[in-house]
Amino acid sequence: MATILFSAGDQSGEAHAAALARALRARLPGLRLLGLGGAKMRAAGVEIVVDQRELAVGGIVELIPELLRIVGAWRRLSRALKESRPDLVVLVDSGGFNLPFARRVRRRSDARILYYIAPQVWAWRPGRIRRLAAAADRIVVCLPFERDYYARRGVAVEAPGHPLVDAFAAVRAAEPPGETPEERRVRVRRALDLPQDVPVVGLFPGSRRSELTRHLPLQLAAFERLREREPALAGAQAIVGLAAGFGEAEARRAARGALPAAGGGAVRCLPMDDGALLDALDVALAKPGTITLEAALRSCPMVVMGRVHPLTAWIARRSAQVRFVALPNLLVEEEIVPELLQADATPDRIAERLAPLFSGPARARQLAGLARAAVRLGPPGAIERTAETVEAMLATARA
Repeated sequence: MATILFSAGDQSGEAHAAALARALRARLPGLRLLGLGGAKMRAAGVEIVVDQRELAVGGIVELIPELLRIVGAWRRLSRALKESRPDLVVLVDSGGFNLPFARRVRRRSDARILYYIAPQVWAWRPGRIRRLAAAADRIVVCLPFERDYYARRGVAVEAPGHPLVDAFAAVRAAEPPGETPEERRVRVRRALDLPQDVPVVGLFPGSRRSELTRHLPLQLAAFERLREREPALAGAQAIVGLAAGFGEAEARRAARGALPAAGGGAVRCLPMDDGALLDALDVALAKPGTITLEAALRSCPMVVMGRVHPLTAWIARRSAQVRFVALPNLLVEEEIVPELLQADATPDRIAERLAPLFSGPARARQLAGLARAAVRLGPPGAIERTAETVEAMLATARA
């Protein structure tokens, strides 16, 4: 029986790893799957030896308070590598953890290494591309421009498409046939017990503890500023989209008192689940990341905001290679989604950028741009194509 060890250190990567695990179990029912992950991977049949929440921290300086927990996760995953003796190790994103772990796999195991959803070396810290090429037997990327980026640097990669498109296609396939966007909005709002006749803003602070603490108070302040400044939006409601592992109690602690004061019932917390919440929204306010692609696929206008520790921002600026941080902007190579980062991310500026997106020309322009971005992600099928790669690697490993 073949064994695969997964390492998926963040929630978007964990969701894609879970989808890959399901596809592999359908192809090779006798597989043993184990590793670092979360609830979605566990439901897909992966034995979780390290909980992904232990690595739910982003940035550079932000890692320091979490070092003991990260070291503990490293040790347990290394123990699992030694004891399980896997045929294949699948590393999913999270370059800060997975690239060093790949070196350990090389030193202490005969397992082949697949880097699935390679870290964004094209965005910053480009020197990692050589480490990545040396660490992995095969590399899978998911954004359309990544293949050319690697090819120009002499590194061969596979580009089967974006797994998020598969997840989105599955959700749409399960919906009532012929449902219009307006009918979908009514249905989803009814299911979530949201009012049909008021504007609804989605607040997405992020899936890491540091992001929740840093972003949620600012997002709530921007929502209140929006309601104060725009008479047509005075009755708006906000939904805080909580990533897996976060509950309302944790959101309230992170909000530092802003959540109860945000308008007498005008703010609710709901789990993200499969992303259906986005179909109920008029506009989203999101941190950079996978959530922006989900919003693009679901035609939800958005503003992207983000803050990190000033030292982390300084380091990132010194090695940044891209003009944008929002993935839809990167896909279409222009700023269709407003980006407000660091000192620019203030309640006033965020509210100013959100207001025109509820109706009118600004909303129409962004929706057109999001449609172009969604098309550039390509068709469904990425998961099955990646599963084919895994199956071929296992066959070689056993030969």
